[in-house]
Amino acid sequence: MAVSVYKVKRTILILFGVFLAATAAGIITLYQLGTDFLTLEDTVKENPQADAVIVLSGSAERLERGAELYAGGAADTVILTNAAEKGTTPDRAVSLGISKDDILEDTQAQSTYDNALYAKDIMEEQNFSSAIVVTSEFHSRRTKMTFDDIFGSDYTLSYAFTSSSYNPADGLTETEKKTTFSEYTKMIFYSIRLLFD
Repeated sequence: MAVSVYKVKRTILILFGVFLAATAAGIITLYQLGTDFLTLEDTVKENPQADAVIVLSGSAERLERGAELYAGGAADTVILTNAAEKGTTPDRAVSLGISKDDILEDTQAQSTYDNALYAKDIMEEQNFSSAIVVTSEFHSRRTKMTFDDIFGSDYTLSYAFTSSSYNPADGLTETEKKTTFSEYTKMIFYSIRLLFD
């Protein structure tokens, strides 16, 4: 009896050790890829057309880019994810020239994953099939990975990325180091989560 309990404990410890080692190796590998791996190029073509512009909360620059796309005729509807967050509120959207009637809000999202889920719900309700997703450049790879997976092939998504205070070209500040580490860690977590959805 004691031997079998010992074997079970040993197996659990080995599996836990392997999991920790794999996680650490993944984080270190991604971190070694540097900041360039986090950022993607816009996929928005000249004179884009979509059913909606989806603006992710998190920075005022994202809403400004969304307003530019809207003003340029890229879409007639703007979806604000986590619309209660400062910088991406409906009031601010209206102040940037977006008609109140053209704004759809999600007020529940607490993460990029939620942004994608709730934005997709809104798209389904409106019978939309295409969108331009707007976020910051350092957030671009994780956003695209998440939205592409959750939306699937039934939707046509393109991506517009805004500049922010994240500028690693001149060396990483402490804040940028934390942002980089956070993005890589979340990317690993999201990759695992999306596998099981």
